[in-house]
Amino acid sequence: MLTLTEAADRLGVATSTLRHQIARGSLVAIRLGGRYVVEVGEVERYQEERKGKHGFAAESHPMHGKQGPGHRRKKTEE
Repeated sequence: MLTLTEAADRLGVATSTLRHQIARGSLVAIRLGGRYVVEVGEVERYQEERKGKHGFAAESHPMHGKQGPGHRRKKTEE
């Protein structure tokens, strides 16, 4: 069993991301004493399922390194 923090470290994501995935039902976790714990096999299953998914964090994504819609970068003075 892994704590949510340990699972997040293994997956390279934030614990808040895993909490959202638990709420959506994408990741199965057990609540023990007010904390979530996740089985190692479930973390591996989740990682395999998410493999190849793209997002802003993926270097191949066209928005990588940019802020999403509605945000503007500050202009630098030259």
